[in-house]
Amino acid sequence: MTTTKARLVSLCLVLGAMMVACAPPSAPAAAPTPRPPLPARVPTRIVTLAPTPTPLPTPTPTLSYALAPLLGNWLIDLSLQLREGITFDDVRFIGTLNVEVEADGTLSGDAEFYTTVWQPPCVTAALDPEPIRAALSGALEPAEGGEVVAMLRLQPEDALRVTTLRLACPDFPEGIQLSEPMFWEAMRAADLLSFSLPLRVGWTRRFSADLSGISGGALYGTLHAELRLSR
Repeated sequence: MTTTKARLVSLCLVLGAMMVACAPPSAPAAAPTPRPPLPARVPTRIVTLAPTPTPLPTPTPTLSYALAPLLGNWLIDLSLQLREGITFDDVRFIGTLNVEVEADGTLSGDAEFYTTVWQPPCVTAALDPEPIRAALSGALEPAEGGEVVAMLRLQPEDALRVTTLRLACPDFPEGIQLSEPMFWEAMRAADLLSFSLPLRVGWTRRFSADLSGISGGALYGTLHAELRLSR
């Protein structure tokens, strides 16, 4: 009995050793995954911008007269009539000056003039398709008695602009054609390139001048002019 037990013990020991020898080898432990490096921290600079200064409003000039009733658009009707010329007896330039009164007392605007010619019983014609144009500038000035005067200057668009007129009469049906810078010559002779007038609705001025005496012979005849102010 003892011998049998000893054999069983020996057999178990042999089987145990065989099981240990046949067991698969243990898998090696996985290496830990390294953590990615963190980016270097860049310090953030906070820049405070200086506040933009608020522009101060432009002060309105102090004027010595009440401007509000004068603001806006004014119209000056200006007509020139050249009479008793050498070739043409009645040449007329009729135009309107548009004047704008600004809040600072300055003046701006423009002007256009159209030409007509009369000489019965002859057939006459003004051959210029475009009007004569000028720009306006100036300023208001106080005058005596509390009145306000507009000081105006005309700047011709073309100071050498000619006026072309045609005349055909029974005595010479072939006709005569004349081209001369008569308008601006007449305006200079009448001293109307720069003039003043009171800003008063209905104001009218009429005058005449002998052109042959004041224009150095460039023009002949008599100039009749009229200015009328309205709104």
